[in-house]
Amino acid sequence: MRRLFKRIVAQDGVIAIEFSFIYIIFIAFVFIIFEVNKFIFTITAMDYSLSEAARHSAYQDNSTMSVAYKQVFENYFFKQNAFWVMFIDPKDIQVEAKFCVSMSDAVKGKCSAIYDNQKRLALYSVSYKYRPLKIMSEAAWSESLFSELDGLLTRKVTYMIESSR
Repeated sequence: MRRLFKRIVAQDGVIAIEFSFIYIIFIAFVFIIFEVNKFIFTITAMDYSLSEAARHSAYQDNSTMSVAYKQVFENYFFKQNAFWVMFIDPKDIQVEAKFCVSMSDAVKGKCSAIYDNQKRLALYSVSYKYRPLKIMSEAAWSESLFSELDGLLTRKVTYMIESSR
C-alpha cells in the first residue's frame, strides 16, 4: 500500500503538464470553430442583405418619377447593418448595380451603371474583403486555413425590374 501511495505522489506534476497540452489544443479548436462560424455568418449576412436590398430596389415604381435604382439599393443595403455590423466593417463593403437590356448582354458583360427604360435586368453585387482574426498564425496548418479564408467575398443577384415590363 505504501508503494502505491509513493508512486501516486511521485507523479504530482504530470496532471498539470498534461492539462497544459490539452488546453492549448482545446483553445486552438475553439478559435478555429469561431473563425469558421464568423466566415459563414459573413456570407449569410451578405446574402440576406443583398437579396433584400435588390428586391426592394427592383420593385420601385418609376412610372411617376425617375428612380435611382443604385442609390435605392445602396441605401437599403446599408440600412440593414444592425444585422451584421458586429462582424463586418461597412467601410470595407463595395456595392455595385449594373443594368442590361437582355440576359445575353449580361453574359457578355455589356451592362452599364446607368439605368434607362430599355434595360430590364438589374445585376446587383456586393463585395467584401474578408480578413480572419489570425490569432494562431504561427502554426503551418493555421496558415493554410487562413489563406483559404482570406480573400474577397463577392455575392451577386439578378433581378428583372418590374416597372420596365
